[in-house]
Amino acid sequence: MGRSYYVDEAVEKYFTKIISEEKSYVTGLLVGHSSMQRDYVVLAVQTPKKEDQDEGPKKKTGLSTLDEVDEEWVSIHASQVNRMLPGGLMVIGVFLITSPELSKESQNTLRKLLFAVDKSSKKNRLWSLSENDVTDRVTVHVCAASKKSTCRTFDVSDPKSTAKPADWKCQNTPSSWLTIDCNVHVDLTIPLSSSATCQEKQRCTRQRLAQWAKGLENAIVLFNGQVKDPDGDLIEEQKKSRSVAHSSPQIMSADILVTSDSINRSTALVQACKSSLSIQGVVKCRGHVSINKPKVKDALQAIKRDLLNTISDRCDILFEDIILNGSQHESERALCPLPHRVFIPIPGSTIMLCDYVFGDETEDDLQNRFLEMLDLEVQYKTLVFVEETNDRDTHGLVMATAVVLLATLISLHYLND
Repeated sequence: MGRSYYVDEAVEKYFTKIISEEKSYVTGLLVGHSSMQRDYVVLAVQTPKKEDQDEGPKKKTGLSTLDEVDEEWVSIHASQVNRMLPGGLMVIGVFLITSPELSKESQNTLRKLLFAVDKSSKKNRLWSLSENDVTDRVTVHVCAASKKSTCRTFDVSDPKSTAKPADWKCQNTPSSWLTIDCNVHVDLTIPLSSSATCQEKQRCTRQRLAQWAKGLENAIVLFNGQVKDPDGDLIEEQKKSRSVAHSSPQIMSADILVTSDSINRSTALVQACKSSLSIQGVVKCRGHVSINKPKVKDALQAIKRDLLNTISDRCDILFEDIILNGSQHESERALCPLPHRVFIPIPGSTIMLCDYVFGDETEDDLQNRFLEMLDLEVQYKTLVFVEETNDRDTHGLVMATAVVLLATLISLHYLND
């Protein structure tokens, strides 16, 4: 028996909108949650066009073929979208909408796209799959004429995997989700060579973050101030019945108990270096789990992976910005605030997506990025700036006024020879 994907009605409406544009084909990503119990699809996002691309593949009889599909571009889009997903959500598949004459080519194209997207999602990831992770990913082909959907899955852990049939079940009401909120203090120091290039500093940072990530594997997490059995239920039965009855968002607090920079203390390492990089502050983490019989281990996985992802992504974004625009910090001590996290709700859902913004970015910058990456038109007033900041250059601190906590910042320290 194949897997069943429970699909929010908004996804079906999105497909209808794309079909009305009458293109020969449209590729895109499916965002959702996969678990041993159930699979959900909460968002579909078409692949954005390249800057040098025209209006996209128009419906021209006999002129368009699926050989034109750019696997690398779809994979790059998937990497960007994954950065905008909180814990518990991921790109779980791809879709392809075609005219009838291209339908025969669709399954081979979908398979290639799926494995390319999965490969890109693993790049620089700080966490490894566990035995509870589902490695099946979903492909959906929609015929623009008949509007018929064909849903299949592939096991991406097996390069020789063949297609398996799956059920595509549209829901009239959005899935219900429990939000896990957590603030985590981070204090990391990374030794660097003063002569290292920016790319080399980025590689060193990734290696150190990978060590730090291993220390989180056995970290204790409190939910609403309590330690819970990982295999137990996250919500007690009597509380569950009351929470489901309410349409308001259900929120649970979490605390990750980790000691600062405690990785591998048993094996001291002496390393000569003339510069260092520090990542310090409190970060806002968020994860989502289904309200339908959530397990503690699901919440543990969601919140820990969100912490790892948000730190890794912010460092990569900062280095990418420096590489693209050049370093503007020439002093002996350079304070570079990492981009701050901002959340945006999915229309009609309690799930919130996220983005990362620098202090000099404008309202239009944010709105354009959500439109390009997620095909969502967002209102600035709906954005939740959980790490809104005021700079205090004299002390090198960035205060988060929204949560009255230190926001994450990255500091480069150059020592005298």
